[in-house]
Amino acid sequence: MEIIVAKSAGFCFGVQRAVDMAYKTAGQKNTFTLGPLIHNDAVIEDLRNRGIGLVDNIEDSVESLIIRSHGVTPQIYNKATEQNINIIDATCPYVKKIHMLVERNFKKGYTIIIVGDASHPEIIGINGWGNDQCLIIKDANELCLDKDKAYFVVAQTTYKQEVVDNVIEYLTEHNYNFKYVPTICDATTNRQTEARQIAKVVDIMIVIGSRYSSNTQKLYEVCAQVCNNAICIENTNSLPKINFDLIKKVGITAGASTPKHIIEDVINQINMKG
Repeated sequence: MEIIVAKSAGFCFGVQRAVDMAYKTAGQKNTFTLGPLIHNDAVIEDLRNRGIGLVDNIEDSVESLIIRSHGVTPQIYNKATEQNINIIDATCPYVKKIHMLVERNFKKGYTIIIVGDASHPEIIGINGWGNDQCLIIKDANELCLDKDKAYFVVAQTTYKQEVVDNVIEYLTEHNYNFKYVPTICDATTNRQTEARQIAKVVDIMIVIGSRYSSNTQKLYEVCAQVCNNAICIENTNSLPKINFDLIKKVGITAGASTPKHIIEDVINQINMKG
């Protein structure tokens, strides 16, 4: 049995940076992340064991606040500053770029369109930089626009490129007044492209990542489009019973928030069964 592991599997630059920043604060008194630092339970538990807690709201007990990789609204920064809280900003630089673009173009009078998952923390944060007045859509089918307005379009960094392309195609074909800056990060595009290529040539494609991770779910969708036997698991505990004796090629990829050791555990488990 051959196991093909995607080179792009696991932590992306932004996640690795956030995790490294958080670990450096271990041992500091009353340090918390605002929401989960990344979408991976194993990492969150490890941080907790190192003394880094998790809060959903800014509280008086917080002395140092780690901003999650997904970013937050400007109101969060303002509130933390007002309470003299030390801010450790682990926002992904690619997300920071979107904040800047949205804030600047909103002030210029553009109506901001964000292509992404409305409930995702990254989108909630981005929306804040447009005064919570952005038009958030999941795909082109949700577009209902005014020809008299000017639009500025960005996308969630971990979204599917083909969905964003369809939105831009719609706006172009219907002659809307808009500007578009590509904001899906290269790591997402490369990860999805590589996963699709592997999924085409294997008997089973395994995507490893949290059920809460948007990029993991998008990765699974990409694989399922070209492989009828694609599954998504969080770790070895969720690996279903599979007769690997009947399988010649196994493909493995992982979301941007999946630690290397979890990927290695899955590979070792498959090798033991195969």
